[in-house]
Amino acid sequence: MADRSSAAADLLKTYRVDGTPLYVIGTFDTGVTVFSQQIRALNLAWAAVEAELVPASAESPAVGRCRCKVAVIGAGFAGLSVTAGLLSKGADAEITVFEQRDALLPLQQGSDSRWLHPRIYDWPRKGSQASVAMLPVLNWTAARASDVVVQVLAEWKKVLTASDRIRPTLYCNARHLQIHETSGISQLMIEWVGERRSVVDGTALNEPEISAIGRSDTFDLVILAVGFGLERDGALSYWRNETIGQPSLDQPRRAFLVSGQGDGAMIDLLRLRISQYRQDRILDELFYGRSALLQSIQALHQIYGDDQHKSGLFAELESLERDTATSADFREVREDLFRRLRRDTDVILRLQVKKLSQLFDPATARISFQNKLLVFFLYKCGGFVPSALNEDKLLRQHGIAPERVVRRHGTLRDDQLKELLSEKLYQAIETRRGKAKPDPFSQSDQVRWPGGYFDVLGKSKDSGKVGEQQRAHWRKEYLPGPTQLLASAFCSALAGFLRSRHPKPGRLRVALHRAVAFGNEELLQQACDYQGTADARGDRSAAARTFPAENGTIGLAYQCRRIVRSARAVKPLRLNEAMKPLKLHAASRLMSKEVGFVLAIPLLEPEHATGFTAPSPVAGVIYVDSQAPGFFIEDKELRELVAMAAEFVEVLTRTDKSPVDRIRNIRLSDLGVAARPPGRLPKSLAGILDLVMDVEPPRSSAPLQINYDYSDFYPVQTASAK
Repeated sequence: MADRSSAAADLLKTYRVDGTPLYVIGTFDTGVTVFSQQIRALNLAWAAVEAELVPASAESPAVGRCRCKVAVIGAGFAGLSVTAGLLSKGADAEITVFEQRDALLPLQQGSDSRWLHPRIYDWPRKGSQASVAMLPVLNWTAARASDVVVQVLAEWKKVLTASDRIRPTLYCNARHLQIHETSGISQLMIEWVGERRSVVDGTALNEPEISAIGRSDTFDLVILAVGFGLERDGALSYWRNETIGQPSLDQPRRAFLVSGQGDGAMIDLLRLRISQYRQDRILDELFYGRSALLQSIQALHQIYGDDQHKSGLFAELESLERDTATSADFREVREDLFRRLRRDTDVILRLQVKKLSQLFDPATARISFQNKLLVFFLYKCGGFVPSALNEDKLLRQHGIAPERVVRRHGTLRDDQLKELLSEKLYQAIETRRGKAKPDPFSQSDQVRWPGGYFDVLGKSKDSGKVGEQQRAHWRKEYLPGPTQLLASAFCSALAGFLRSRHPKPGRLRVALHRAVAFGNEELLQQACDYQGTADARGDRSAAARTFPAENGTIGLAYQCRRIVRSARAVKPLRLNEAMKPLKLHAASRLMSKEVGFVLAIPLLEPEHATGFTAPSPVAGVIYVDSQAPGFFIEDKELRELVAMAAEFVEVLTRTDKSPVDRIRNIRLSDLGVAARPPGRLPKSLAGILDLVMDVEPPRSSAPLQINYDYSDFYPVQTASAK
């Protein structure tokens, strides 16, 4: 826990303005997706709680007795996420949220022409096809920006309506928002003129205070979640609805000028020139089935991806056209893209650099890897003309009307900060940044909180204070619906088989736990509710809760890669005591003192699969326990269970090759650590638990991760795809 507190304190330094209680989320970062901003916001919430910057405990704070006053400036995705994160941890804080516009999530509300996908900018990494953010709070699924707003606001309402949580105060249309230092260094003063609104949805309150009234107050902590400021040229704002992605209804051909060399400009270039373009589908539509080319692209991503700063990508992509291993795939992609070029548009791409190849170098432009790749292929099939000429000259040369100019020249970030902050606070930011590389305010968009963190009140060190009732359904993380349904069906079949042999009375439970990475650790997640006798399930669902992969009987099976079974005729009391060295209670409730039999069957993957980097080649663990006196599963019956499980994993591997309509098994990113050798049964557990050596666990024929979910990345068969 001390290490976690120290790590949290170090992380806070990337958010804090030196010498002040002012913290900035993501304003100076280059990864500017909604998803990355939410992760930065939740990382800040985790660090603030663990470092005790914001007090939180396992007991919900009493209304009116908060020990900390927090101001969150901005009610966009970052602002709502950091607030939801603090609320989910039971922060002993009075939180006030300020929004300069008239609504929550104002930029994306009603934005129907932009598509949001949480992981598309990770392409071609593992997990980039997953269309769900998989966040513990304010989760969402890929959709139009306006629909994502609806999803997130529904999740926001769930957080606010959870019992015993203090609701924040919300002010919209906050004008004259000024943040100043006070006489001391521990607080900041905020002045504003704003309208108090319903914090649930931003609508007006039926109170006399809805009119804009000037106010001021001091805060112990001020979090700037203002994003990156408004665009420099707002004539055709990125988030406003327009029709450039639609076919023309009145003219056979129109010429456009797209000005800029960032992701926004590249996306609009692609929308203008590719028919039926959608940001998250185009990659599968072009590259699915072309394994030689895709493997080469993945190798290039390792060298030139978004986290790298190396030049030379343009030349490397051109070499793929000449390479005999990839030339055929390259030609087919170019031909497929050429067929999809829109015939009602022409586009001039105005750049600051003279050579298009410079657009691919991080020193002159910051564009995501996937957009560089698509723009490269668009260029190869003559989809646009790049130019560094003066804008007025280009408009005259090509007869482009002013309303067909799309400018993506970045945002007015510094102007926004100057408007909000006192001169001293702004100068503190400028002084710290200086010319340092990387930027001192650069914040990771990799998850830093441990699995199940935001489903438990208080700091990590307070988890021992959580009651037994809550432990039966706590530490939950996102569980895909199709995965839960699949696991429920499989476990109910196993339970049906066992119930025919199970004596009465006595509870019987069967559940499947899948191995999955959340944050920086691999966990075992209960993939379905317990199946079995009528009393197997509690009053609340236990599905989706997580366990450290070394804890309990399932953790022992995960580490040892052998079937774990309680010894014949072991006393329930001895079995219960055995759970202490296995740290079961650290992440679960105490095992019932009536349980006299436990069984854990690991579902193994090939141990030497190419690219396998998980700590243990285990896809999941089946768990069985029973309270029936004398119940025991003999080797003969165990082999029958293993045969059923073996058929189950074989079906899953076949399904990976032939996905079911829009449901796909999406392998998420691994932990990036080498596989560990199998563990051994602790000597202290001898005679209580056994590793079964005469029955081999079921093993899949290919690497397997159980993560079935809905996805529009279903296989697309193009005319020439292999």
